[in-house]
Amino acid sequence: MTFDQLLSEIETRELEFKEKPNPALFKTLSAFANTNGGVVIIGVSDKKEIIGYRCSNADLKELSDTIVNKLAIHPVIEPVKCDGKTILRIDVKKSKNPIAYEGRYYSRVGNTTRLMDYEELKEFLISGIEWDSLPSQRGLEDIDEETVRHFVRQAKSAGRLPIADEREPVVAILTRLGLMTGDQLTNAAFLLFKKKPEEPYLSDAVLRIGRFKDGATIIGDRWIAGNLFLQFAEGEEALKNFINVRYEITGETPERKEHWDYPLPALREALMNALVHRDYFKKNEQILIKIYDDKIWFHNPGGLPKGLSIEQLKEKPQSVPRNPLIARIFYLAGYIERYGSGIQRIVTSFADAGLPDPEFQTDAWGLSLTMQKDIFTPGYLAQLGLNERQRLALSYVLEHGEITNSALQQIASISRRTAAYDLSHLVKTGILELQGSRKTARYILNPVRHQRTPENNSGSRDEKA
Repeated sequence: MTFDQLLSEIETRELEFKEKPNPALFKTLSAFANTNGGVVIIGVSDKKEIIGYRCSNADLKELSDTIVNKLAIHPVIEPVKCDGKTILRIDVKKSKNPIAYEGRYYSRVGNTTRLMDYEELKEFLISGIEWDSLPSQRGLEDIDEETVRHFVRQAKSAGRLPIADEREPVVAILTRLGLMTGDQLTNAAFLLFKKKPEEPYLSDAVLRIGRFKDGATIIGDRWIAGNLFLQFAEGEEALKNFINVRYEITGETPERKEHWDYPLPALREALMNALVHRDYFKKNEQILIKIYDDKIWFHNPGGLPKGLSIEQLKEKPQSVPRNPLIARIFYLAGYIERYGSGIQRIVTSFADAGLPDPEFQTDAWGLSLTMQKDIFTPGYLAQLGLNERQRLALSYVLEHGEITNSALQQIASISRRTAAYDLSHLVKTGILELQGSRKTARYILNPVRHQRTPENNSGSRDEKA
């Protein structure tokens, strides 16, 4: 075999060259086992010059025994004739268990071997372990029986547990649901059905919702602890209290119609996703929701599963729940319609409302979601090239649903002629639409340009928390 043939055979694998066995060899083997596997060639210099290696039976046995003793792995070790010399090929597979060399763990990044840092090692050690299925330190005395029985009623009503019996002993219900490991509660069972909330400042599993006037000024703050059903209910109520709602009375029906700043189904979905998919291994971190005048920012400690991207989930829903037991219980209760469809449902809700696409971002701290209140973001307004009076008119329309010439005269302290010019300019640019005759003229958002249905605000009012 030539050297080029050898390289072509393993060109798709991780590869490292060593002149002879040394401590760096064992670090590399540890890194390969902890990452994606790889191949080490002994008897070749870093410059890819074939030096050769003595491969007697005694040498191979000594090296094999050393690898087993130091790393507890069994790679494939094979002498290879290459360009007239003998070299040694060591194939290492990815290990299901972390592999240490002299008490330290290594990983492969590109073509280098590096020592894992604390956070990387912690994530590696718990990868493949589902937090919600681990035994809890709490007992049945910490479970709220009424919450369990209420869940059973919800699941039966949703048609997802038709033969369940809420009169059964709680331990039997939890066992049937797979929420017991032997005679112990799982973490999922405790978090889903625990009794009255503890002091929220002392709990890790907390939902925190804040109302901000700007980046630094907070005007409302809620810390919500307790079981996940309670967190969802109180979290949804807090969100609704911190955003605006307008009421429309048409006279066609006795009921008034609600118009919220954001689609409520999207808010519920985002809140549910955060509670279900949070990384509960992370301590001293909360689910954070920050509400500003023009947007809402969700942050969940726990990013996407490895190998998945936001784009993939938007295009093709996939169910890879971090906490499958918790996800299943919320599904049975009717809170989740279909596994893996959360992101798609949020995007669809905003599209149906004619609002900007929500923005998803992942980083080392978790997953963030930003929802804009409407399409008139600061960046979009800057692109329109409006003067100050025209911006004022647009803001008035966004708040009240319409504007007249006399209203603009009053709020901008301008003449009727100037107001007519500004409103005419907004119509020409396609931002506003003129309705009515000259005497009854009123201006509303152009529904074609902005994909929003103008709202009749007769009899409406704003409510703010």
